Amino acid sequence: MLFISPAILSDVTNPWTLNRDERIINRKHVSQIVLETRPSGFRLTFLVNERFPYNYKAQSFALYYSDIRNAKEGLELAEKLDRYLNSGYNMKIRINGSEIIEIILDESIR
Repeated sequence: MLFISPAILSDVTNPWTLNRDERIINRKHVSQIVLETRPSGFRLTFLVNERFPYNYKAQSFALYYSDIRNAKEGLELAEKLDRYLNSGYNMKIRINGSEIIEIILDESIR
């Protein structure tokens, strides 16, 4: 008799095994990436949709990344993240409330 572990058949990350401050998002979740001007500097804001089986129950909210020095750096990061998400890859983020602490771009995240 042959037993095959489900982990061998699928390399998809189980969202229940992530830490509370981690999320995996992709283009389906992020509707817009906005470069905002704030009194303390610049920040990137992700407009995120929490997906449900039926979209009429979907809830939108904003997550922001504020570790940006100037507008040029913010625009370059926004374009890089937009290209990355449009290519179909997932992105892992670490959050504290609605602030993004770390963005992890790894093509192996599923």
